[in-house]
Amino acid sequence: MADRLFHDLVKLFVVVNPIGVVPLFIAVAGHESAAARRRIAGQAILISTVILFVFIGIGQIVLEALGINLASFRIAGGLVLLIIALRMVLQEAHHPRADSSAIYGNIAVFPLAMPFIAGPASIMAVVLLTDNNVYTIWQEVETAALLVVVLGFTYGCLVGADFVQRLLGSTGANVVSRIMGLILAALAVQSILSGFHDILHW
Repeated sequence: MADRLFHDLVKLFVVVNPIGVVPLFIAVAGHESAAARRRIAGQAILISTVILFVFIGIGQIVLEALGINLASFRIAGGLVLLIIALRMVLQEAHHPRADSSAIYGNIAVFPLAMPFIAGPASIMAVVLLTDNNVYTIWQEVETAALLVVVLGFTYGCLVGADFVQRLLGSTGANVVSRIMGLILAALAVQSILSGFHDILHW
């Protein structure tokens, strides 16, 4: 059981990627005050928790009822990530990052909670790690508890982003934003290709 829990913890940590979310958080919320960033981080974690727990509870049932396989979900999620990544890379340098709220609306919901934290990879991971055909109810509860731990760590990383913001400054944050946009674009393309691979059995 310990091996399974450790494996689940590592997988959840990798797909949620608390450390990797920090530069993305700075990119879309770096213009906000420290108090506002803490509020946005709290909202993003709360919304992400709700989304992921909904998929733990009924995600597999809903996807199967709609006839949606995980490969199709992976492709759709990859396309959304690619759009976000292109915006990060191609945004004009003279536009202040305060425009993020105008572009995205409530950034705690989009793009932070979905798809940065509770993205396609995270959703697919929790669905697979709580497969009703494989795991018992108690095992699914244990996985849910591990998810809470990972999301709590993610919140701590986002709150600590203030230090990273001071360290980088506006120019550094802009550079990080574009670099992370390129990485995110690569991950999005990989997600799309993986989805096609699963569908076409390459």
